[in-house]
Amino acid sequence: MKKGFTLIELLIVMVLVGVLVTIALPKYYASMERGRAMEGVTNLRAASDFVNARYIINGNSYPSYTVGAHLAGDFTKSTYFSDPTVASSSGTTVVVSLARDSGEYTLRATNTDGELTKMTCVPTSGSDLTENQKLCENIGFESSGSEYVMALD
Repeated sequence: MKKGFTLIELLIVMVLVGVLVTIALPKYYASMERGRAMEGVTNLRAASDFVNARYIINGNSYPSYTVGAHLAGDFTKSTYFSDPTVASSSGTTVVVSLARDSGEYTLRATNTDGELTKMTCVPTSGSDLTENQKLCENIGFESSGSEYVMALD
């Protein structure tokens, strides 16, 4: 009697492993993107804290920020996102923005009267808009009308 596996047994095991990998890989990629997005959320909160500290230092008003300007300071370390920039600025509200390097979405933080009031994920439009919307949902943002918002608990 010979010892070992038959060709059929080996093929069955390979098919089962292939099915398990096919099921597991999308979950793995989604969890990796959530980890990368948390870097962006953390950097966005740090940038918001910086802007809101400037609000307090400036006597409860935001200094004049140039739209598109990078925020000065070494308060974020980013691997997967651009440096924080000012998306819009008015007397009582400043919106800080971080773009994902791969271009799928942009994270924005709205700061009003020295307080972080809203964080949103803006999917990049284009051929993969549906996939980019799913990314915003997978990283913890909930659909609220035309935007994806994160709860600030």
